[in-house]
Amino acid sequence: MDAPIHCRSDAYWTFCHEIEDLESSQGLLNAVVAVAMHFVPNTEVHSVQNEIEEIAERILLRVPSGYPRALAAHLHQVLFDDLGFHGDTNNYFNPRNSFLPHVLRSKQGLPITLTIIYKLVAERIGLQVDGINTPGHFLARLHVEDDSMIIDPFFRGNVLNAEEVADRIAMTTGQCDVVPIDQLPTATNRQWIARVLANLIHIYSMQGCPQSIAAMSELYDVLKVTY
Repeated sequence: MDAPIHCRSDAYWTFCHEIEDLESSQGLLNAVVAVAMHFVPNTEVHSVQNEIEEIAERILLRVPSGYPRALAAHLHQVLFDDLGFHGDTNNYFNPRNSFLPHVLRSKQGLPITLTIIYKLVAERIGLQVDGINTPGHFLARLHVEDDSMIIDPFFRGNVLNAEEVADRIAMTTGQCDVVPIDQLPTATNRQWIARVLANLIHIYSMQGCPQSIAAMSELYDVLKVTY
């Protein structure tokens, strides 16, 4: 890779390194943190990892049996009731809502960053979560034993049926088609990162910030080149 022109060097090279292992959850976490490193001084990957681990440990201490349905219930209680993670409906297009370290501190963000936190915490307690690449409003699919359910971390972990998923999509895109739950498109980690970067490019385009657009475009180009 060529040296970056617009993106901070530490953010760029961390991002390039993590792309090699992007389909692991650890690679996803580190790549998203690398995006934030460009904008948030002194951001450290291991500090964010520790915050995720601390939340997961808090849940595990409540469920010594390790029973999956109990873990899922306490996952929601800790994240959405105790810690209060929720969507930022007042300042949705604040770019900080795309920065994972900021979202962990403020407890509010975009659908996609809140879903990343949901996935990373869930997987550390032994549950499986997929990202659902629905247009306009990112969602999660939680697997518990033989069941799966669609979760909206933006609205405090609401469990959705097919009609409610369509309502979420319609809020931002105007599309009202109802898609069967089992046909909702699962996102790869690469698609997840691409969408985080595309969101930031869109936000900074609205705000007229060419340097930030250029920096995120450099990372987007890395993602395309390594595909």
